[in-house]
Amino acid sequence: MTLHLLLLMSCSEYDYADIARNETFIQADLDGATDVLFVVDNSPSMEEEQDRLQASFQVFAEVLSTSLADFRVGIVSTDVGEEGALRGQFDRDTPNLAVAFAEAAAVGISGDRDEQGLESAWLATQNTDFSRKDARLNVIVLSDEDDHSPSSVADYMEQFEQHAGDPGFVLHAIVGDEPLGCVSQGSAADAGVRYIESAKNTGGYRDSICLVDYGEILERIGLQVAGLGDSFYLGELPESDTLEVRVDSVLIPGRDQDGWTYEPDENAVRFHGRAVPRAGMLVQIRYQPLLGVSVDSGS
Repeated sequence: MTLHLLLLMSCSEYDYADIARNETFIQADLDGATDVLFVVDNSPSMEEEQDRLQASFQVFAEVLSTSLADFRVGIVSTDVGEEGALRGQFDRDTPNLAVAFAEAAAVGISGDRDEQGLESAWLATQNTDFSRKDARLNVIVLSDEDDHSPSSVADYMEQFEQHAGDPGFVLHAIVGDEPLGCVSQGSAADAGVRYIESAKNTGGYRDSICLVDYGEILERIGLQVAGLGDSFYLGELPESDTLEVRVDSVLIPGRDQDGWTYEPDENAVRFHGRAVPRAGMLVQIRYQPLLGVSVDSGS
């Protein structure tokens, strides 16, 4: 048989193509301006979560610093009594960026229990010069309570999008899981329903505030902020054992720490940690494709 297909009596069977497929990609980069506003809950229950944010920020800082993006990072609390005042503002020229951020991210635990993260972020765009007209606006919320801001989520999204204009706006949420929240190591969080809705509406990432380490989610957010991609989508379904991945001709190991994994649900190769290609790097993926043949039982 010319296609070398093996037809078996089953619901669905696969065989392999004889010719390997080679796919190449060039890692993109924003190479523009991007503003990143962290909204950190400063209510009495947030001490452990703030510590995790401080400990994990180094990953985020490395992604931004090794990109070409003209970035600016700011921090506000969820206490609207502060009227969106920045706890800190940093850029590429900030010495020891991770250390400076960690100090500013310690926003304390004496804030209003009526957390209003969306309103606080909006006040920051109106009452400070943080948000630049030519920059993409990224808001990252860390909170163990849902948002209690006075306006609807739709109203805030419209306001942010109008304010950001062409560069665009996206919100990422590190909050309590839907539908009932989460618990970890003695701390608990209510579901961040409004923040999760905001992330869904803007294409942002969302993850649990009950994670013991925020490094992975901050890395993914950082890559999106910088315009870099960690996932490369394949043109055909591969036999995963035949995947061979190179970046600038260097063979990259298949592993979930500083390597790559195959994500079957997305049919994509996803890079992790230091293996994520930087701007302009050539990604080469070679594999043996599967030729799928659906066969009805009894045929």
